[in-house]
Amino acid sequence: MKEFRQLTVADTAEYHKVLIDGYAAIKDYPITFDAIDFTEEESKEWIENYPVYGLYIDGKLVSSITFCMPWIKYSTPDKFPHIAHFVTAPEFKGKGYARETLGYAEELLKEQFKTHTVTLGLLRNIRGCLKCMNLSALKHMIKFILEVNNILQFYSKKS
Repeated sequence: MKEFRQLTVADTAEYHKVLIDGYAAIKDYPITFDAIDFTEEESKEWIENYPVYGLYIDGKLVSSITFCMPWIKYSTPDKFPHIAHFVTAPEFKGKGYARETLGYAEELLKEQFKTHTVTLGLLRNIRGCLKCMNLSALKHMIKFILEVNNILQFYSKKS
């Protein structure tokens, strides 16, 4: 059974495990962002402060995504929601769950949050950068990332 829903503090332990395990592969790169080393308490605070959503398969969290909303202090440098902590548990990678999570996220952004634009932190040549893009462009970029499956090639693909 599949379920996509907003996480609560009761989901902290499972979310924290997916976050840490999912980001473990990029610890070897010269990239720095807080979530790589989050404690479970920081994961709990994250869920308390931001809308975090997860895709559950048979009751198990397999992928999650966060919307950092512009009205939350320090959450986004722009007037648009920012996608953060988009991660899939390593044992579920390659099964299309990240793509599915993004589809659910797109619907929420358009229908509930009434926006067609988001920001997303991207990696280009292992240097942080931020792009503002519409959801259609985001889908193409995510599709490219999922197909290439290589952290060195995270960039927006023009359609």
